[in-house]
Amino acid sequence: MNIVLKKSPSDKEGEMVVAGGCYEDCPENEVIHIEEGVVEITDNAFRGFLCLKEIYLPRSLRVISPCAFMGCTGLKRVVIEHGLEVLGDEAFSGCSSLTGIVLPDTVKRIGEGCFEGCASLTQVRLSESVYMIGQGAFGYCFNLTHMVIPDSCVLIESGAFLNCFSLESVKLSANMALIDDSLFEGCRSLRDIDLPLKLYKIGRRAFKGCTALAGIILPIGVEEVGYDAFADCVSLSRIALPRGIRELEDGEVFGGCDSLELISYGGDEAGWDMLTRGVSLAIRRSDNSMAVPKILFMDLKK
Repeated sequence: MNIVLKKSPSDKEGEMVVAGGCYEDCPENEVIHIEEGVVEITDNAFRGFLCLKEIYLPRSLRVISPCAFMGCTGLKRVVIEHGLEVLGDEAFSGCSSLTGIVLPDTVKRIGEGCFEGCASLTQVRLSESVYMIGQGAFGYCFNLTHMVIPDSCVLIESGAFLNCFSLESVKLSANMALIDDSLFEGCRSLRDIDLPLKLYKIGRRAFKGCTALAGIILPIGVEEVGYDAFADCVSLSRIALPRGIRELEDGEVFGGCDSLELISYGGDEAGWDMLTRGVSLAIRRSDNSMAVPKILFMDLKK
């Protein structure tokens, strides 16, 4: 049954919002069309509407506020028109039946935990204007397989793709300088990732548990690799580190990398000794045995 919801006046004259607490989750509310003229869906407006299956949002809408559709476990289809700018924190968190989402190119920010726990989500098309993706935004999206981050994005906060078990390939924005803590932790199917040339830091546990990752080349500008960044990447057999790298936070960066046999280093032996403080880089495997990978000195020009 299609229904048109009433509107509540906002603080700004002539602008209308859908306010939280005004509507009940009734069986007939399976399909909802929001009227043109509504500019905001406020906090918790449809939170826990278990019967909601489809919602159609108007071109006038600018903001979906935090937790607006949180826990709508039956929601399968969301149609968002050009004009939306902000997706608030946990806006669609726990919408476990949602299979796909297309974000118009007007969306600039995706809030923390926005799609966290959307376990059926397989396809996401991001806005070409998005500049920030919040902490845990797509965490625990177990069936998400591919992601393309547009070049407009400069920051993806920690754990944004935590435990996306089916994620196989990622193309990151060319304008990202940081891979934040736990960004891809637990992405056990990740095989292919396109790292930006502007990258300077890989945070703690960034790729921990990416068990399908076999090889990776860090861009020339990378200076820091954090604690446990590649821990438990059991298939990782080779990695290339740039000449200008200044810090491997400690030896556990590669802990549990049972297959790691070769590290290609862009500098010379003296540079490597400075990086490792003259200590042999021994790797603790998952069975607690120790291994020392071969270091290939490339001695590249800066």
